[in-house]
Amino acid sequence: MPVISPSASAPPIVRRAANDAAAPVAAHLRETVRRLERAHSAGRAGRQAVPLGVPAIDALLPEGLLTGAVHEIEAGPAPSGRVAAHDGAALGFAAHLLGRFGTLRPAGTILWCRRPAGAFDAPPYAPALAAWFDPARLLMVTVRRDEDLFWAMEEGLRAGLAAVLGETRATDPVAGRRLSLAAEKSGVPALLLRPLPAPPQSVCTTRWRVASAASQSTPGLADVGAARWRIELRRNRFGAPSAAETPSWLLEWNDETHGLAVVPQALHGSTGAHAVDAGRARLVG
Repeated sequence: MPVISPSASAPPIVRRAANDAAAPVAAHLRETVRRLERAHSAGRAGRQAVPLGVPAIDALLPEGLLTGAVHEIEAGPAPSGRVAAHDGAALGFAAHLLGRFGTLRPAGTILWCRRPAGAFDAPPYAPALAAWFDPARLLMVTVRRDEDLFWAMEEGLRAGLAAVLGETRATDPVAGRRLSLAAEKSGVPALLLRPLPAPPQSVCTTRWRVASAASQSTPGLADVGAARWRIELRRNRFGAPSAAETPSWLLEWNDETHGLAVVPQALHGSTGAHAVDAGRARLVG
């Protein structure tokens, strides 16, 4: 059979030109595949999605946060460098997502499955959750084994609830795949909340790392400022950025509007705003 191989006598400039021409083609093919996957996933989920409510982040989520998909949230290190066993920032962001998803089914039940971590473990505080959704909609399930937690989540997805959350450190590829299939079939969003860093689930559509950040007090007053979170988008399966990029934002919670907003660079002096501008530049370019 004939064998085709590159000529050893070809000038180097020809090889560089071929590589340069192939680079935009490969990028175009990756973007085409990503769009096809996004359209397929949205179609199976009934084309329902909700925006996060932060324009700088929603710009990277072309259709918003998809229902019928698995989204993962993990706790990040605090300013001290320590990751708390029960990080309020990650839990608060998870509650914010539940509230956003809950708007699609205002009367639907929200299922929260958790496995107690120890003697000092406590369930989420209902009055605090009221900032994001009506606690009366919440159904709390406590289990002893991770297998039971994944089973309860899957059953909740099949029951057609408003949203399902599982609070666990465990990683089970088989269970994760079953959750993904159940979410796609029912159109119900599934959230995995990781109180501590854990191996990620490969089936998740988005993966977020959330950490507490120092708040800003009112000048001249010894008050405690609004809650601030440092959020990283570590995976975005059907949108920007690529796997090699991890944009981050410094967000502040507003008790009056019940929403999140990016803290301007002039107020926190970090590189968070540069990441936002870079994300916008990628979309425009």
